[in-house]
Amino acid sequence: MDNLIEEQNIIKKDWRSIKLTFALIYPNIYNVGMSCYSIHLLYHLINSRDDIACERFFIPEKVKYPAQQNGNILKKRIVSLENSIFLSEFDVLGFSIQFENDYRNVLWTLEAAGIPLTSNERQKKAKNQEIVYPLIIAGGPCATSNAMVLSNYADYFVIGDVEPSLDNLLDLMVESKEKSGKLNLDLARLASIDNIFIPSINSECKRSVLKNLDDSSTPILQIKSIFKDERTKKKRKNLEFGDTFLLEVNRGCPYSCKFCISCHHNAPFRNKTFKNLVETINKATQVQEIKKITFIGSSVTSHPKFKELCEHAVDKKIDFMIPSIRIDHISKDLIEVFERGNIKTITIAPETGYEKLRYSLGKQITNTQIIETIKIIRDSKIKNIKFYFLIGLPGEWEEDVDAIIELMTEISELGFDKDSLRVNINPFIPKLNTPYQIYTDYFSKENFTDLKRKLEKIQKSLIKIPAIKLKIKNIKDLLNKAMIQAIFSLGDKEVSKILLDYYNMGATYGALKKAAKNSGFSFDEYFERIKEGYKPLPPSCSI
Repeated sequence: MDNLIEEQNIIKKDWRSIKLTFALIYPNIYNVGMSCYSIHLLYHLINSRDDIACERFFIPEKVKYPAQQNGNILKKRIVSLENSIFLSEFDVLGFSIQFENDYRNVLWTLEAAGIPLTSNERQKKAKNQEIVYPLIIAGGPCATSNAMVLSNYADYFVIGDVEPSLDNLLDLMVESKEKSGKLNLDLARLASIDNIFIPSINSECKRSVLKNLDDSSTPILQIKSIFKDERTKKKRKNLEFGDTFLLEVNRGCPYSCKFCISCHHNAPFRNKTFKNLVETINKATQVQEIKKITFIGSSVTSHPKFKELCEHAVDKKIDFMIPSIRIDHISKDLIEVFERGNIKTITIAPETGYEKLRYSLGKQITNTQIIETIKIIRDSKIKNIKFYFLIGLPGEWEEDVDAIIELMTEISELGFDKDSLRVNINPFIPKLNTPYQIYTDYFSKENFTDLKRKLEKIQKSLIKIPAIKLKIKNIKDLLNKAMIQAIFSLGDKEVSKILLDYYNMGATYGALKKAAKNSGFSFDEYFERIKEGYKPLPPSCSI
């Protein structure tokens, strides 16, 4: 963590009075990890138990791969934030994994802690040398979507919502530690927990769902990251959630867009009740000063009383932030509330510039609706709009790429200041267990270069428009990361083995290609298998 940042509401426990130690790891840098609601929630849930100490860990900035190449960083002691404890001294290492491109950071963390990377290697060394290693558990969207790529490295996976099984899992760990002084879990009892996947025995598992979202208690005293001086704050704008209160409004999404993991991995769509949300805000403001609330959810505006929720925050003189908002949910009345909540930027996701393709995704929104909505925003005090588009979608034609250019050109002519329209263009990534998981055509060697041409075409056209700030800096790097993400998103046990070589060779796209070549693995052949219906997940593991 940056030494120019200080934290409030951290929890430090005396290790002499607890029964189990749990390292909560977000495998990315501090700024990114602390903006993730899951970290705050897990920290709160685990530390709510008197018998367990939970401490956080993030990776340093600008690390090299593999970890052994980071001599200077490793000398500074990679330790937990709360009590500066080495990771190897914890009983459990729990990884919350949100993005496939962080898989390399999972391995970096283990190596930096002096822990063997594979579960088999840990078991052998523990048996032969009587070394006690921490148990490695992984959860989060990536684990739920596809546990296979990390199955050689994590001992267990939590599939789906954590709340229904967390206490049962922790009880087993505490019991095991008390009996023998180390964690040696009874696999039969562990496998009896429905949403725990055990790769070593290919156990049956099923995604867990917290039916009543009110049963997930929002952390009241959340960790706040406070800058020690205003000059540092201005330089570190990427810590945007640092001093805000994170409030989960809903989970899942009611619109079932065919490419989106939130719709399909977090189904069904669930709201917290308005009463619960208001009571949470009121309790939080009674014990601390809250200047800003960030509403969390894939479709926060789908809450039946979202406008009233915003008004409650405004009435308490609290600003708020919102994630991407449904275009067809924006109205003059809602924009007026957003103005009072000091919203500076609205994020929308048209996905495409052409209505027919947008409809095929599951988004029934016309270009006329988009333009009319943009006019409402333009006439308000909110002058910045962030756009998300995808290219390489199933059924995409050349005119669809042209349509993005045409739509954004038309919007820019409505009258916006320089750089106020912030456009993000990303390649579509097929995700396992979504309707679009089989659409891998654009990642074949033959078609992958076409994505580059399309991005260059959009860049060349939009970069000339003063009102548009195009978030495409390095097209080659963007595409390389997309290929890595696609392979790991759809990968199986064979890809899990390649992951280790990819990491050891430097964790770049070039390293992935070299690792695949050394293993006789063909990207094209694998994507073709996926296209033909190959399922990487074992039949016993269902989401």
